[in-house]
Amino acid sequence: MLLCIATRRLLSVSYSSFKTWHTSLLRTYSAAAMSTSTRHPMSPHQPFHWILDWDGTITRHDTLDTLVNISASAKPDFPTEDAWRRVTKAYMDDYTATLKQLKPDGVLPKTVEDERELLKNLKAVEQRSLDRVSSSGIFAGLTATQIAAGTQKAISSQQVDFRPGFANFTQDAQAQQVGSIGHTRSLINVLSVNWSQHFISSCLRASNVSIQSPAILSNEIGDIQHGRASDGHIGPANGTMVISSDDKLRCLERLRQENAVAGDSLPIVYVGDSWPDLECLLAADLGICVRDEPMGSSQRKLADSLERLGVTCPRLRDWREADEWKVVWARDFTEIRDWVARLRCLEQ
Repeated sequence: MLLCIATRRLLSVSYSSFKTWHTSLLRTYSAAAMSTSTRHPMSPHQPFHWILDWDGTITRHDTLDTLVNISASAKPDFPTEDAWRRVTKAYMDDYTATLKQLKPDGVLPKTVEDERELLKNLKAVEQRSLDRVSSSGIFAGLTATQIAAGTQKAISSQQVDFRPGFANFTQDAQAQQVGSIGHTRSLINVLSVNWSQHFISSCLRASNVSIQSPAILSNEIGDIQHGRASDGHIGPANGTMVISSDDKLRCLERLRQENAVAGDSLPIVYVGDSWPDLECLLAADLGICVRDEPMGSSQRKLADSLERLGVTCPRLRDWREADEWKVVWARDFTEIRDWVARLRCLEQ
């Protein structure tokens, strides 16, 4: 989680410029690099299964600071700001040192297989960060009620602000679910390395967006899901920790397998904005990168990664021009919603 925060903030690791790896050579790595099922065609005659990142994708900005601020407000006598500053600095130092150790020459991978290996090796940095947060006491004593009240204020003040079109997009997707015979499971999942499923759920509920907690695959601040004050530790919300690109990919593949078991050959569309979303974007039947104008630092990091790996990324409206990885970009959910509407109209 702090990878996105660190990338968007003061620390930005500068790397050497890289030549684009030719797409034809990339294809030789595709079978070994990604253990994905055959892609489903993007048929307008069936619903899509949407898997959405949270921070920077559904929301305009990262929301981790908001979660920390909610805890600080609930515990005015605890030095939350100092503890958070120490945790953030330790993460940045650890991330920089680990990346330098893994890539001492500053040259990042040019194949998907090697990129996956680098992301996997960086997972230990995220775990050490969680351990520091747990021992810091930042979230100790926090309750679910306090989180819900804090998110209501954050939504009202637009401290947590959704990207344009998100509410209407979810309504359309859920209407497709209702209109599809035999579909009783959610066709929208939120998949996030955020530290609190309850925080995400509360933000959605405060905005009158109906995505139920079981459809939110994330982590949780310890004990609040049991109605108790938190012990301050961060653990899994759905039985599996989600702290890395690899964790997100495994969640996506599990959802794909659940679809197959249920007899659904639903195309999976993944929407994300940053480097930890890379593997899911490549594994989905269609991956959509969210990009602002100008791009934020995390968005740029993801764009640079795709370019290094030779993955073309046309705009969503030109999605048929994408290469075999089927990755495109869009500004917001209004653009995505309009694309879905046009796709269904054109194919009728």
